[in-house]
Amino acid sequence: MAEFATSVASNLVSKLGEHLFAPIGRQFGYVLCYKSYVQDLENGVEKLEYVRKRVQSSVDEAVYDVKPIHSDVKKWLDSVENKVKEAQNLLKQGESARNACFHGWLPNPMVRHPIGKKVKKMTQVIQELHDETANNDFQKVHYENPPKGIVTATTFVDKKEDVLELRASITEDVMKAITDDKICVVGVYGPGGVGKSKLLEDVERQVKKKKLFDVVVMANISRNPDLKTIQGDIAYALGLKLMNVETTRGRADRLHERLECDREKKILIILDNLWRKVELKDVGIPCCDDNKVIGCKLLLSSRNREILRIDMFSDREFRLNELDDGEARKLFERITGDRVHDSEFKPLVDGVVKNCGGLPLFIISQAKRLRRGLSAAWRNALTIEGSDLKSLVELDFDNVNNDEDPIIVLDLCYISEENFSGGCLGLLLGFGFI
Repeated sequence: MAEFATSVASNLVSKLGEHLFAPIGRQFGYVLCYKSYVQDLENGVEKLEYVRKRVQSSVDEAVYDVKPIHSDVKKWLDSVENKVKEAQNLLKQGESARNACFHGWLPNPMVRHPIGKKVKKMTQVIQELHDETANNDFQKVHYENPPKGIVTATTFVDKKEDVLELRASITEDVMKAITDDKICVVGVYGPGGVGKSKLLEDVERQVKKKKLFDVVVMANISRNPDLKTIQGDIAYALGLKLMNVETTRGRADRLHERLECDREKKILIILDNLWRKVELKDVGIPCCDDNKVIGCKLLLSSRNREILRIDMFSDREFRLNELDDGEARKLFERITGDRVHDSEFKPLVDGVVKNCGGLPLFIISQAKRLRRGLSAAWRNALTIEGSDLKSLVELDFDNVNNDEDPIIVLDLCYISEENFSGGCLGLLLGFGFI
């Protein structure tokens, strides 16, 4: 019984010491061990700064390479920056505690105690931030962006344009068609310069924004298609590397395998600017022997409806017409701005717009030229009779005078019905294209 009483008393004394004397000891420690606490904080901040600089260097390198940074790394860097500033301010306050002594012999407990307590607590925070780099894998601070064509929950479409009402309606119709389970191939056709490529870009943007497909890839076919370039565009969008595959047949096989692997996903392949039949098998797009696509949706554009219907087996085609007068003027005004309301130019607007023939390419070209043009330039554009596209082409040739003009020349020759008219041929020769 005596032993039991002694044991209980001993435990009580121990608990009493733990809960009474230990806190008292800590309070004295903030004063008596002040210099040691300050030194620990200084050392901790110095070590943490070394680590921060190393991590920041890796982050900078990744940012230069346009790599996204892990959110926990960014959060850690922000925390370190804030806490290091707090620690440095606290250490500056500590200078007053070193000097606040009785005649330089004894520390002033009223000054040292509150600062010492903060220093001790801040040292623990700094150490925890340092330990985070050991617990987390900060060796790789970035992650790879998903391939351009892969639509994820975080896919962000930043290009927002005020689409003309007429074009918005057709865009919506095309989107309804490509999401119809009974339709595999959708085609858009119309004359050159009417805006087929722009419409396909709008559809691509909208389906990504609305997450209508899991995979969306786009390639430009052109009048003289280069198979490797087309395969490269599709592979890039899929995140498939083809650098070590030299032959078009080998590249087609790799693309076919990749698209077959994603059969459970909804895939949209957009092929713009078809001038003739495209053999899907040669590209690497899964298809039947008769060139009918399998397992994917196709969205195509061409000037020739028969290419879409006969060669590419389109299930639905949409004709893209020239803009009506109201839509054409709206597009022109959007680019020229308030210039159209200037009394000097206002009477000329309708005539200039009418002479563009309702073709967005010409409207945009004229508007960009005239938004800073003088009265002579406006009257020169107005002198073209009717919607003679050949005259419009010649007008553009007369204004070819800067580094971007070779592109303009090609666009204008490309859109003209007489692609190799005298003026076009002469300019192509002059720019060294032929």
